[in-house]
Amino acid sequence: MKVKPYQEKILYQYQTQEMLLSKLYSIFAQKFPEYRVFWEKLSLEENKHARLVEKLSQAVVKGLVTFDEGKIKTYALETFIKHLETLIAKAENGEIQARTAFTLAVDYETSLIEKNVFTHFGALTEKSKSVMKILIAETQEHIERVKVMQQKAE
Repeated sequence: MKVKPYQEKILYQYQTQEMLLSKLYSIFAQKFPEYRVFWEKLSLEENKHARLVEKLSQAVVKGLVTFDEGKIKTYALETFIKHLETLIAKAENGEIQARTAFTLAVDYETSLIEKNVFTHFGALTEKSKSVMKILIAETQEHIERVKVMQQKAE
């Protein structure tokens, strides 16, 4: 199955949102030194997710993984990405408080799960199945870890 141009754009947007989350969490690590280790770990994991999404995207192009975007639209992902870019600018300017950072992280991680972002890929190999399981499990784990830290911060 040939990948359509809009599907390629969606795959790129998936990777971009993971990279932006990594950047946001990295800024939180700088701005909130009392939570530095926590945010740095999340940032590294989001960076890993971006690389995994890139590998899945390459596998889609090679025909090793299928991709069905379902109801996901490029304009919706673009809005999501623009909002992340705005949050990054606010975080860099010190306009986000630590408690708000936790709330934002829970919201973004939850939206990735609720949109079933990673279930739009169809694994044709054990390796690709493993990658998708990692992405889903780690995103769900992020939600739980952030919620725990959020409670501690209150």
